[in-house]
Amino acid sequence: MKKIILFAFSLAVMASCTEPVKQYTKSSPEIETIKTLHEYFEDSNYDSLQTLYAEDAVIFENSFDSKSISDVIKEGKEGRALIADYTFVDGVKCEMIINDEGETWVNSWAHWKGTLKGSEKVIEIPIISRFQFKDGKIVKEYSYWDNLPSYVAFDELATQKLDNLEQTLEEDE
Repeated sequence: MKKIILFAFSLAVMASCTEPVKQYTKSSPEIETIKTLHEYFEDSNYDSLQTLYAEDAVIFENSFDSKSISDVIKEGKEGRALIADYTFVDGVKCEMIINDEGETWVNSWAHWKGTLKGSEKVIEIPIISRFQFKDGKIVKEYSYWDNLPSYVAFDELATQKLDNLEQTLEEDE
């Protein structure tokens, strides 16, 4: 009987000594993927950008409606045509968590800065994103930022161009 109790106690001790699952980290392959994602955006490397996402990934950017990575790439190329200088100041800050359901998520914060083409207007916007990973690929993304600084910059540029046109027309009269 002593042996059975000692054996049961030994099993209990060994079971309690297992290392807990790490649920939070600031370094992981998934975090490196998000840093690479931001580098691809800076370099306009849209072809490589697509390789970071699962084929059926869903992306929510400032919307409750999802889009595909193809949509994001198309919109990125169109928007990039309007920006002369595109960078993430001080890179991107990331943390990874594994939640109670076993899902792997990377949260990121970035300070985006760009210069509007045709002007010296600098636009700066904070971006907050959350990426879910499965099998090393992004399967879901939620990204949010304030578009107002962009709208104001484009409005100022349009007003300036209109004023210049009006002045030119007045001079020609």
